[in-house]
Amino acid sequence: MSVSANSLIDGLVEDLEPVRTLKPSSGLAVVGALTLFAVAAVAAILGVRNDLKTGIADEMFFLRSGVLLMLGIAATITVVKMARPGVGKLSRGWIWALITAALFPLTAAIMSAIQMPPVEALRPMEGLKCLLVSSIAALTIGSGLTWWLRQGAATSPERAGWLIGIASGALGAAAYNIHCPFNDIYYVGLWFTIPVIASALVGRLLVPLLIRW
Repeated sequence: MSVSANSLIDGLVEDLEPVRTLKPSSGLAVVGALTLFAVAAVAAILGVRNDLKTGIADEMFFLRSGVLLMLGIAATITVVKMARPGVGKLSRGWIWALITAALFPLTAAIMSAIQMPPVEALRPMEGLKCLLVSSIAALTIGSGLTWWLRQGAATSPERAGWLIGIASGALGAAAYNIHCPFNDIYYVGLWFTIPVIASALVGRLLVPLLIRW
């Protein structure tokens, strides 16, 4: 029995070859390059918001940019760490970043409950444009991160799907932010939240199918 077991083991490992360990820095580089590409594409095709051109951007632009980038980077760091299971503890900084980002839709919801905003404040047509462009950027970033993670050994594909979706959605919205000229909380709370939620759901549904091993 022992000889048979040893033969079986030898047969299983005979064709195995060592693989190069994925470096988290390479995953961050992929996401960073794709995010910069998305920002450049938005700026080239749609243009940069006027207050940025003059060098006096509204405070909401910086708040929105900071929160989206913080969420996207925190979620990305957690994803790239998942490529090497068992090495260190799973980063949970993305949870605090998500809570911070939730203040925008929460504030908009509270203000809407106090006084319903006019339809003009929500700007449906511009909002759909924001959703479309943010989603395209998120798809680009999420595809690259998913491709990179497939080379690793993520032990929780479902969690990876959520995180890739959140990361790409936040970074995709941040890319569109360089063009978006609107600063009111109703618009920001709605149209910069939907792309992140939609991307997270898509990531949860599709990513596990692509990285499961």
